[in-house]
Amino acid sequence: MTDHAVQHASSYVTLAAGSQRYLVAAESVTEVVGLQPLTRVPKMPACVSGLMNLRGTVLPVIDLALKLGFPSTEITPRTCIVVVSTNVDGAATPMGVIVDEVIDVATLPAAAIDPPPNFGSPIDLAYLTGITRTEERYVLVLDLTRILAPDEILAVTRRREESTADSSSAPAAPTRRRKGKDGGTARR
Repeated sequence: MTDHAVQHASSYVTLAAGSQRYLVAAESVTEVVGLQPLTRVPKMPACVSGLMNLRGTVLPVIDLALKLGFPSTEITPRTCIVVVSTNVDGAATPMGVIVDEVIDVATLPAAAIDPPPNFGSPIDLAYLTGITRTEERYVLVLDLTRILAPDEILAVTRRREESTADSSSAPAAPTRRRKGKDGGTARR
């Protein structure tokens, strides 16, 4: 790699959440810690798993899989919390993110990151900064600052409430009747 290429390269942490691999900017990751007991907070969005105490600092902890619209993270021996520094109301704020596992740290040249696709991703495009190819697969590059913004965390709850309301207000499918063997009608 030339000096010019090194100057335009960035480090990324490869992690897994919701059975998918993602990259996040290494500069936003403070540390990776083992899963710890969390204190649940009432009336918080489902993706907010609770609060944890990290050496005297209380951090909100978000389940990344749930935040991205996947089922809750299944706890395994490799499950961990990635502590990230994100921007909340103009101030650097530490938060924890539960992931299936941290896989690797890689340095990629800027040219290796393409714009995010306009379709085909189950994730909101606003959460992506790009896409790249590693090994034999494409990997999405996540924008943790956007994903962990307070208004975005609350938006998950609003979207779920709206979809629940939509499905409960939908008219029921009509019931068809057919003649039974005894000449009466049977529901199907």
